[in-house]
Amino acid sequence: MANSPEGCSHEEVHFGGEDQEVHILPAFALPMVNLIGGTYGPFRPQIKVSVPLWLALILKKQGKCNIVAPKWLSSSSLRAVLESERGDEIFQALPFHYVEIATDLCKHSRDDLQDWSSIYDLMENVRAVRHSKMQSGLRGLLDVHALKGVKLSNLASLEVSIIRKYMASSLDHFYLSSQPP
Repeated sequence: MANSPEGCSHEEVHFGGEDQEVHILPAFALPMVNLIGGTYGPFRPQIKVSVPLWLALILKKQGKCNIVAPKWLSSSSLRAVLESERGDEIFQALPFHYVEIATDLCKHSRDDLQDWSSIYDLMENVRAVRHSKMQSGLRGLLDVHALKGVKLSNLASLEVSIIRKYMASSLDHFYLSSQPP
C-alpha cells in the first residue's frame, strides 16, 4: 500500500520500475500503437525504438525484439560505479529504478547483455556497498553526542523503500524526545 506508513513493498517498487523507458530493436513492423500507458512505435525491424520495460519484456518473451542494454548497464560502467561507491561517501548517480531494470534484464534478456553474469555480480556488489553505506550513515545518527546528518542524495527507489520505515520511526522518536515532559 503506497500510502501506508510502511511504504511500498518490494513488489510494488519493482512494478513501478517497469514503466521506465528502454530501447528495443524490433523484429517486426507495426505502425504506432495506442495503449493505456501511451503511444509507442512505429516499429520497424532493427530500428531502435523506446518503450516501457514491461512492453519490452513481453515482446522479448515472444521473440519479437532484442532489448538494448542501457549504457550504465555494462561491466565497465558498473566497475567504475563500484570503485566510486567504495571510495566515496556520496552515493553515485544511477537511474532511480536501476535495481529493477538490471534485475529484469539479467533475468529475462540475458542474450542481449554482454557477459550478463559479470553484470549481475557487479550489480549485487554495487547494491551491497550502497546498503552498507546507508547502514553506516544511519548508525551515525544514533550517536546522541554527535551532531551529525546523513546525505541521502542519489538513492534509488528500492533503497528509499528499504530505509523509509526506519527513517519515519526515527523522526517520530526524535520529535517525542524533544518535547517537554
